[in-house]
Amino acid sequence: MRRIFSVSLILILTISACQKRGSPVEYLTENGIDVVASDPGRDKAHQPKIFGLEQELRIDLSATDLVQRGLTDPAAFDVDSEGNIVVWSQSSNDLGLFKFSSRGVFLSAFGRTGQGPGEVQFLTSVFFDADDELMVVDSQQRKTIIFDGNGVFLRQNPLSKRPAVIMPLKNGHYVTVEQRSIPGEVFNRITIDICGPDLHSIKEIGQRKYYRPNPERRFPAINPTGLIGISKNYVFFGDSENGYEIKCFEKSGRLRRIIRKVHRPVPLSADNREDLVKKYERFPPEIRNNVEYPDVLPPFQTGFADEEDRLFVMTYEGSGAEGHYWHDIFDKDGVFAGRVSIANYGTYGKSRGVLFTLAREGRIYHFRENRDGFKELVIWKMK
Repeated sequence: MRRIFSVSLILILTISACQKRGSPVEYLTENGIDVVASDPGRDKAHQPKIFGLEQELRIDLSATDLVQRGLTDPAAFDVDSEGNIVVWSQSSNDLGLFKFSSRGVFLSAFGRTGQGPGEVQFLTSVFFDADDELMVVDSQQRKTIIFDGNGVFLRQNPLSKRPAVIMPLKNGHYVTVEQRSIPGEVFNRITIDICGPDLHSIKEIGQRKYYRPNPERRFPAINPTGLIGISKNYVFFGDSENGYEIKCFEKSGRLRRIIRKVHRPVPLSADNREDLVKKYERFPPEIRNNVEYPDVLPPFQTGFADEEDRLFVMTYEGSGAEGHYWHDIFDKDGVFAGRVSIANYGTYGKSRGVLFTLAREGRIYHFRENRDGFKELVIWKMK
């Protein structure tokens, strides 16, 4: 039965605003939720602060000894509480997990390919939990595998559903990302949930669409982009199809605030369009004819958060350095605090991994491609 809402309920919207004269930040309350709205271009006297990065370490992931051990296609990584790094390779034929010290020294390889206890068939996410145990998701075998910090197999658990990504939270809960096909639709639906220890959903915090190439219906050349960030106290979610708006949830699932920024669209350049056209060259004509190329790029690409509850949002605005984009930084209160330039790790038209950049203890860990097209992991100190 279709639920009918009264007009009065639909139209009730309580808004209160507080803004300092000349300030680029406005504080609102909408339907009982705090909204922090930033417009850095409102006043030229309030220019965004530019944060610098100082390189501390670089790990060449294409080094011969690593390739010989099986690190042929580094997909993503995570960092434990002591700064040790685990890189995972999705296409490894033997061992898929590679541990490095905080100084970049290779320590061990583990995570054998196979179907037995502690063995992995198809990695889709790898994250450290609050106890520095490493949780590996094998979506093909529908199980999670837990290793200790040294790569020793501890246990595994079957999955009643098949999320592509499971991210541990510090309170024993999880964030899951699950993709489902929608019958009769040109898109898949990606659902993001905060779940309890048993992986049953406590709160669905967002959905976004992923459009599939279709010979019968129009579809966008650039899929809507999503942002999932986990900090000490919050989980952030944004869907670029809804504009430059990021929702900030407490780990219990309660919506704490909404972060907004005035978005000034970046036009789709001729080079951008050419890259997209090349992406669809391998498809038959009936699919290529249904591609819709946008005039402007989405408001943001992706993002991440750090342990100080700061949010980093990767925009489509070039920072001036080749292959670099401005990342907007929002402080622990959701206020726009400045920008930092970081090399591309997930732009339009390219298939990227689950996690390519993260922040820990004032450092930014970043996958990038070197001039030969091979990946390297760079650690920057943010100034």
